[in-house]
Amino acid sequence: MLDARLQKVSEFIIGEKLLDIGSDHAYLPIEAIRNGAVRQAICGEVVKGPFDSTVNNIRREGMEDLIEARFGSGLEVASPDDEVDTVTICGMGGPLIAEILEGGLHNLDGQPRLVLQANTYTYPIRKVLATSGYHIIDETVIRDGRHFYEIIVAEPGSSNYDEKQLIFGPILLEKREQAFIEKLERELEHQRNIYGNLKQNSSNTEKIDEVADTINALKEVLEQ
Repeated sequence: MLDARLQKVSEFIIGEKLLDIGSDHAYLPIEAIRNGAVRQAICGEVVKGPFDSTVNNIRREGMEDLIEARFGSGLEVASPDDEVDTVTICGMGGPLIAEILEGGLHNLDGQPRLVLQANTYTYPIRKVLATSGYHIIDETVIRDGRHFYEIIVAEPGSSNYDEKQLIFGPILLEKREQAFIEKLERELEHQRNIYGNLKQNSSNTEKIDEVADTINALKEVLEQ
């Protein structure tokens, strides 16, 4: 049983074969095969403990012929011969996901769909997608308690995003989902607290101006 975050990710998986990077117990590939979303999967994991759990869970489900576990960093576990249709990278910070994409997209063949779930700061992900021959076809925000998770879905194609779209998400800005608005409201409150503390305790005018710009950008989106 997947949590709400991975359940939403699973809805964007297409094709015959899935590559799940940072698989952590293989929950997503197991569920994707069980539900018929894909026929085969590859799990990539760079940490020994989660890799062992991945192998054990695949064995427990009797899916050794359907899911292959590979030990390695990011997209280094993949090769063009794998012919994957969807790549999922979930549960990481945005900068790390961007780094994985930038350093390993050349290991993939045919530019598969990318389903990327970031815990923080999605700006660098969109920057990499825009310079790597991908365009964003969907985005959503999932709220789980006090945590907000962004999901970005991208496919091959040209894109030309402005700075505002790179920061907030071109599709999210159009859809204006409730969870997206709540996420921005939370961030606005956070930035206002930072601004107040800086004004009282810091002489770093550059940082104060930077936070003020962030506050104004958030207010502009929220007031649309």
